[in-house]
Amino acid sequence: MSKVMHTENLPSLTTDARHGDFGILRVADLAPTQFAVGKAEVEIKAARMRRKHDKSPKHMFDYLYVRPVPVVVRGGRFYLTDHHHLVRALHDALHEDYGDSLVVHAEVVANLTTVSELYFWKTMHRRNWLYLFADNGGGPQQPETLPSHVEDLGHDPYRSLAWIVRKHHGYTKNDAPFSEFRWANFFRARILLDQQILAGKHTFDHFAFHVSAKGKLELTDDGLEVVEEAVSLAVSEEARGLPGFRGVA
Repeated sequence: MSKVMHTENLPSLTTDARHGDFGILRVADLAPTQFAVGKAEVEIKAARMRRKHDKSPKHMFDYLYVRPVPVVVRGGRFYLTDHHHLVRALHDALHEDYGDSLVVHAEVVANLTTVSELYFWKTMHRRNWLYLFADNGGGPQQPETLPSHVEDLGHDPYRSLAWIVRKHHGYTKNDAPFSEFRWANFFRARILLDQQILAGKHTFDHFAFHVSAKGKLELTDDGLEVVEEAVSLAVSEEARGLPGFRGVA
């Protein structure tokens, strides 16, 4: 039997929730608005959440409470417009414990129930609440083909690389929409991962790093070589104009 997650009896959001309403939602009820996440970031967050929960489920609740995920309500669904990595990590860390009762704190940024489907997707795109490119960078895809659950999000290996490059100070954290996906596509067009064509080394996610049970990223020698190349690209003239660009080294 699944556990019951500690929520301090906060109310659940309903489909008539309005802008600014705050409450809890089941992870199973969240509809993604992108196709992929970065495996490195998800695995690190998941390991740290698992450790935090094992020490104190209430502390895990407090951690989520101050990190509400933004959602748009429409047609009986709650569309997750940001924090896909956090929610996927929460699912990976604790779904076995809580099953479909696993919940997250959420804040409604809009209720678009009354608008037509076409205008809904146009609004989502205009407000940068939608990213329609697949885990291989291809797109834009049709919004109707978005994953129905966070567990179905694909892994974009270049999104992992972009996140690791930022952690290695290749560029700075910023609030530009889909910043790390833009960096991922920048690296995708410039770094040919020779290891991809070697047996058993299909993508950067497979050969470049490991994540310990404590949530620590450990680069392999091959992974470090790729990251160093990517950091050099990030501080080159080619990267000028990308969000968080630090200047030419």
